Amino acid sequence: MDFQNVSAIIIDDEPDAINLLVLYLRHHSNVLVSGTETNAIKGLALVGETLPDLVFLDIDMPDMNGLQVANSIHSENFHSEIVFTTAHQQYAYEAMGVEPLDFLIKPYCIEDIDLVMQKYRAKVEKKKLEQKFDKFLYSQPISPKIKLPASHGVVMVEIKDVVLIKSIANKCSLHLQDGTIEIINKNLNVLIDMLNSSVFFKLNRSNYINLNYLTRIDKKTNICFLSFNQTVYEEAITKDQILYFEKLELFPEIKS
Repeated sequence: MDFQNVSAIIIDDEPDAINLLVLYLRHHSNVLVSGTETNAIKGLALVGETLPDLVFLDIDMPDMNGLQVANSIHSENFHSEIVFTTAHQQYAYEAMGVEPLDFLIKPYCIEDIDLVMQKYRAKVEKKKLEQKFDKFLYSQPISPKIKLPASHGVVMVEIKDVVLIKSIANKCSLHLQDGTIEIINKNLNVLIDMLNSSVFFKLNRSNYINLNYLTRIDKKTNICFLSFNQTVYEEAITKDQILYFEKLELFPEIKS
């Protein structure tokens, strides 16, 4: 789904509506209309044959309505983004259940199409970041258990089980995914060196997190959220670390 090549199919039983949409899409040089169809059933077959990035889909059609076409596209696991185009606003609520990229009410204008393309680009970029983050996580080597000096003697831990590390004076608390907390008799910097894994990310002077458990960063409150075993941690993150994290381009869910 490269921004330089975005394929689109238009399915609408009104030829004039198809021609107008083709005209609007010509303003986006990276968009190629690879097919049009006035018959919904034939249009669905065309989607299966060409697997377009975008499907502009009228809802109110005689042979098979657009909602049925959209559901068929999803059930066949075609990864096309759907943009509903209709003159009937009453379909809007039902259409949202299909989770379309957008819903346009006729008559729409060229600026509406510009907004659709902006949404498409944003969604593609988010998918790319998700894939990059997944690649990063899966590239991490599987580590054996590490023996660490604990308050009660020693503790054996695996990297994947450590959710959060907090500095406590010259010691650290290890928050594990099973809910237990281990006090480690090492300072934060020494412990991070012992763990020796790039999955740990520094939030501030006192805390590190395991990126595998990160779900969201809120830039307004400078809070990041970790989720595991139906538990959510909220931890403070410095603005500098948010900027650094964004430069890594590892995770999509950073809210402004």
